[in-house]
Amino acid sequence: MFLLPFHVVGCAHESTRADVVGQLRPDPLRQRALLRELAAQGVEAVLLATCHRSELYWWGDHDLEPWFETNIVGAHRHAVNVSRHDADLAVRHLFGVAAGMHSVRFGEPEILGQVRQAWLTARDAGAVRGELDSVFRHAVDAARHIRAAIGDEVDGTLGDRVVARLASFVEREAARSGGPLPVVVVGSGDAARGVLDAMARAVLPVQVGVTNRTMSRAETVAIAHGAEVIAWEQREQAMAEARVVIFAIHASTPLLRGEALAVLSAAGPARLWVDLGVPGAVDPAVSATPSARDAWAAGGLDFVTLDELSQDVGPERRAQRSRKATWALQLELARFARATHRHALGARLGALEAQAVAVATSQTEASRDEVARRVTRLVLRELTRQ
Repeated sequence: MFLLPFHVVGCAHESTRADVVGQLRPDPLRQRALLRELAAQGVEAVLLATCHRSELYWWGDHDLEPWFETNIVGAHRHAVNVSRHDADLAVRHLFGVAAGMHSVRFGEPEILGQVRQAWLTARDAGAVRGELDSVFRHAVDAARHIRAAIGDEVDGTLGDRVVARLASFVEREAARSGGPLPVVVVGSGDAARGVLDAMARAVLPVQVGVTNRTMSRAETVAIAHGAEVIAWEQREQAMAEARVVIFAIHASTPLLRGEALAVLSAAGPARLWVDLGVPGAVDPAVSATPSARDAWAAGGLDFVTLDELSQDVGPERRAQRSRKATWALQLELARFARATHRHALGARLGALEAQAVAVATSQTEASRDEVARRVTRLVLRELTRQ
């Protein structure tokens, strides 16, 4: 479709275990230092590092695959599968990643913010200039258009499916206790907001608290939904007192494991936990064990995972969303190709005008029509030159 000196190399959850990918993620200070190092070498690059994806995007003729394996993969080479895309395939990959088409949860919205933040971080480090800046600007716009084509909330039924699972439990237990049931939502992203919206629509007898690592984000979501704000340091106490806990937080390591998990999952009154984390906020090494799940159920704890909720979405609906996303992606790639072509032509217009003037002035003996034909042939030849 078009050949650009644009490349991406990296690893992601599709081919490498998520816990391994999460370990490759450099902290913000090291990430900026690595980008400054590349900028000092004259390389334009963006480093996208999330819980499920570590990728280096760059512009130019440099081969940064060895650099990525040394500085990002490091000692994990034996456990990591590195893939690479170039030119138009790299553009397609970036657009798809930004739109959530390659996420664990198809279309999840958080990745677009992560792509944008990676781009801005690279700009601040001086590692992004004209051409690469343009590609990422188009990628962010394309992701928004793709998401709009399949709905603002790609997994729009997630909140409703969560509420469908907890509605009968909440109503039954609220009737028994004679008052609203305490619910804790851990997280303040799109998944958390979707669940809170669905609970409001269902008018459930609940008293909701929201907690998040970033207090300001928890406050924003809580105010918008009439919920209580729970300090992050008090989350375990709040979860211990809650009858329903909804984990809507994404982290590279489980939020609950070891002694804290043992204490909070111990026998008690009937409780319901819904884990929407990818990877699981409740240690998957424990929650995926049938014996642990059986013990929890015997102690009054019902545990529901995102995979179990996803089974409620039929294959026909999943295929329909995928088709819409793919069609929208194709349109965005075509739009980007046209913009790239126009930009390339604009850069050549000055030189083309000079050539046309030179041809016209050199044909002093030729007729006006002959001069026009020769200039036209020159312009057409230059415009169609690959």
